[in-house]
Amino acid sequence: MDLKEIARNYFSAFSNKDLQSLKSFFSQSVTLRDWEIEANGLKDVIEANKKIFDSVVSIEVCPNNIYADGSVIIGEIEILINGEKRIDVVDIIVFDNDRKIKSIKAFKG
Repeated sequence: MDLKEIARNYFSAFSNKDLQSLKSFFSQSVTLRDWEIEANGLKDVIEANKKIFDSVVSIEVCPNNIYADGSVIIGEIEILINGEKRIDVVDIIVFDNDRKIKSIKAFKG
């Protein structure tokens, strides 16, 4: 499976609010930064995702474009919150040598 497909599966697990699956995508030292939160390490990143999931009824990630360059994926995505609020986001996802996500930086706009 190539990194684009792994990214698609990651977005799907996120849309399903599936913390167990998300955990399998991340390295132990994963970092997450977006316009509201910053989390470092697997435990903190999973907790940050749990807080997001607990704050919404539904969340759906719709990838519009996914670009790959070496170990970096750039995803132009649309996030639908509770079926109505739309947020355009660019995710920069960096993978380690084991094809685990080591860094996610999300930019709104």
